[in-house]
Amino acid sequence: MSDKTKKIIDTKPIKDLAKILDDLNLTEISYSDGSFSVSVSKAAAAQKIAPASTQIKNDQEENIITDFKNDPRAVKSPMVGTVYLQPEPGANKFVDIGSQVKSGQTLLIIEAMKTMNPIESSMQGKVLKILVDNEQAVEFGQPLMLIG
Repeated sequence: MSDKTKKIIDTKPIKDLAKILDDLNLTEISYSDGSFSVSVSKAAAAQKIAPASTQIKNDQEENIITDFKNDPRAVKSPMVGTVYLQPEPGANKFVDIGSQVKSGQTLLIIEAMKTMNPIESSMQGKVLKILVDNEQAVEFGQPLMLIG
């Protein structure tokens, strides 16, 4: 092979993998077909492709998760999925900052594998902070809101 041939890279598979990575909220994905293989990592992609504001937002989200992970006031996600703060589009949120909640009250819904799972409060008190946005992907154990 000549040097010219080695330098030509078809970026379509890389872009396709990056899209799958984002769509499925993965941190890394690899693909291999015969002698061709490619890996895409979210950390590397965020540093090289994402605008600076996106990187800052991701760092801030990481800090929020870290700051409240061990907070006894935190309601944590029992599963991986997508958060919905309201029962249906256009409806009022289940709770807002300042809302008084009772134990067993639905706080939000997490969609996982096309199933809507109501997440109920295990404590009573006032909603101090909502740590997630509507339709945000969440991970297991991720703090969702603070109740105090």
